Amino acid sequence: MKFSRRVVLVYSLIVLVPLVFLLLVITRLNGKEEYNILYEDCEKQCLLNSEHISSVGESFELIKKMVDANSKLLLYLVLPEASSEDYVIDTVVSESSVIEQLLSVMPNIYAVRFFTNNPSIPERWPVFINVNRTDVASLKSFEFDYVADYMGNQESLMAPSFVATRPVTYNAREAGYLQVAVKMEEAFPFLFKKPDRFQNDYILSKNDDGEWNPVENAKIVSYHGQIPEVVLEKIRNTKKVDSEIDVRSGSFSFRKKGQRIFVTWNEIPKMNLISIHTCSTEIINRNIRHLVEIMFLVILFSLALFYSLIHFASHRLMSGVFSVMEGMKKVKNGDFSVRIPVTAKDEVGETQAVFNSMTEQLTSQIEQIKNEQSLIADTEMKAMQNQINAHFLYNVLETIRMQAELADQDDISESITVLGKMMRYCLRWRIHRVTLEQEVEYVRSYVYILNIRNDYVISLQVEIPEEFASVEIPKMILQPLIENAFTHAIEPMGQDAVVRITAEKKGDCLELSVQDFGPGMDEETLEKINNYLADDTYERDSKGSIGLKNIQQRLTMFYGAGYRVKIRSEKGKGTIITVPIPGVK
Repeated sequence: MKFSRRVVLVYSLIVLVPLVFLLLVITRLNGKEEYNILYEDCEKQCLLNSEHISSVGESFELIKKMVDANSKLLLYLVLPEASSEDYVIDTVVSESSVIEQLLSVMPNIYAVRFFTNNPSIPERWPVFINVNRTDVASLKSFEFDYVADYMGNQESLMAPSFVATRPVTYNAREAGYLQVAVKMEEAFPFLFKKPDRFQNDYILSKNDDGEWNPVENAKIVSYHGQIPEVVLEKIRNTKKVDSEIDVRSGSFSFRKKGQRIFVTWNEIPKMNLISIHTCSTEIINRNIRHLVEIMFLVILFSLALFYSLIHFASHRLMSGVFSVMEGMKKVKNGDFSVRIPVTAKDEVGETQAVFNSMTEQLTSQIEQIKNEQSLIADTEMKAMQNQINAHFLYNVLETIRMQAELADQDDISESITVLGKMMRYCLRWRIHRVTLEQEVEYVRSYVYILNIRNDYVISLQVEIPEEFASVEIPKMILQPLIENAFTHAIEPMGQDAVVRITAEKKGDCLELSVQDFGPGMDEETLEKINNYLADDTYERDSKGSIGLKNIQQRLTMFYGAGYRVKIRSEKGKGTIITVPIPGVK
């Protein structure tokens, strides 16, 4: 097989394999997402059903509370014989009107009935009824498919209902029974609404023996069928009386005829009911099959199209692409002088030309950066030498002059000698790096001169192991820190002071620290200084001295942006400034 055909075949397989993998991933993710959505919808629907049933129960409780709060009615029910005949009739009429108005504002309530066992209370249908009309005492707290067959020919009041029957008392005396009814279709509308074949609803009721049984009638069964035994047993086992955990809701799934069925349930404790909603994944599986079929056809068409396109393009692009790839490998290995021939006038040829232009520009920029770095280094050091504090030199010379006038002592000669060493150290412009030992010697001279100038003594404690004496560091890296300590910590106090210089190896870095024991800084001042040092924008110190910003700029120039000056300070306890020096073995 020719190379071009092999390339076409390989490229086609490269396209086909990801497409097949993509098909599997999309199918799985889509199926998983659809399952999650179905499960969430199942939970949501079950919750909505439970909330509707709970609202019916709340209506029951609300009416019961209203009756319990109606002392006039309760007193009438308990002692009707204590009232005149007109008052009895008036009470029956007025309370019946109240009940009828209540039904108008609570449309979900089908009927409210008072069953009284006092013959002195006249019946007023359909509200006030004598207890002898039916065996109301034998009714459970909640009854399903209840039919008020004692209503005679008033068929409109005999619809199958979900009723709550409660005894009514007043001052520990029996007043009769209150019965509130809601039509079954309104109490459980989801049971009487014909669902699609992928979901079903059921209601379980707890009997006197603590057993959970389904609430069913012919219409409910015709719409939803019998509750699956596996669902009934699962919930019964979960809700066993001797269960250690009082479970109020749950979800699970089972398989039926190759399909997965999601089941969610919620208990309504006050009504001893459990609402159940089930969803089948059959529709999802069917959609996934259709999706797979469509994507398979798309993959076949895409494969044929890719094969044709790759076969056509490989002949025109391959040679130029390889030349660019070889050039890129050489650039990766550091050869920026590589140039490749421009073999075409299309996009590949343009890429070749751009590649050549890029390497030329890189070469030019690298050379420019080298020159700029060299220039910056020389300029920075020269500028640094010129930043010696002229006022400082003036004070030193004035001090030496006064010594000479007062007495002919050896310390004058020593002072002049130290000053000369300092000036020679500073003015050697082309030396950018010195040993740590040389820098410390210069600092000693600087502190010596400071002690001549002032009437208090600055003690310099140098705690640097001998093994680090020959380590090379940027010139004038410690003196500015001593000057800062003198200017901001020692001079304002005007009394004997100690400055400590330490060196500690951490990893491959040598950390040089200068510590004073002055007043220190508050957190706000320290944060401002740290933010100032964190800004890598180049600038020169404009105060006539080599400041912290200058030190940070030189650390960045010599070692890189990762090496930062660190400042630690605490009010009343002094300040420690640390400078990292990398490459120490």
